[in-house]
Amino acid sequence: MRWYLIQVPEGRERSLCGDVLRLVPRDVLADAFVIMRERWMKRSGEWFTQECVMYPGFIFAVTGDAAALSKALGTLTLPVRPAAADERSWAPLADEARDWFVAAMDERHVIRSSTAVIADGALHVEEGPLVGQEDRLSGLNRHKRFCRVRVADADGGFVESVPLSVPSKS
Repeated sequence: MRWYLIQVPEGRERSLCGDVLRLVPRDVLADAFVIMRERWMKRSGEWFTQECVMYPGFIFAVTGDAAALSKALGTLTLPVRPAAADERSWAPLADEARDWFVAAMDERHVIRSSTAVIADGALHVEEGPLVGQEDRLSGLNRHKRFCRVRVADADGGFVESVPLSVPSKS
């Protein structure tokens, strides 16, 4: 089973994901979901987390047959289409990136915030999905409470912003 991106209008990711799951046969589409992440917000001097869509305008589809899924999506009257570089290519997400997302997300497909401390000039993640991944982290922004994480190194490698709270240095 591979993961593929389906392009949808921004703001309608959740509703269209439900429609696609309901309308596409399960032998073609094993699962579909929207990846969410927590983000830190500050209002009236108080910090809190809020869930937001990590990839606006996209849902993830899990299938063993991309051609059949593309054909099934083409029969729908919904504003959904395979996210492809051109009409003939629809590449899956790299396995390394998929594995990272699976490890980082909870059962609701949300990437929760992690908590870290800086001790002796080194970042140490103490809690959350980034525990043990310090070597992948860069670009820490303590003020906005996020960092960059190297999701994959291969050809499909990319860096993503994820929530990370570092309340104080020790």
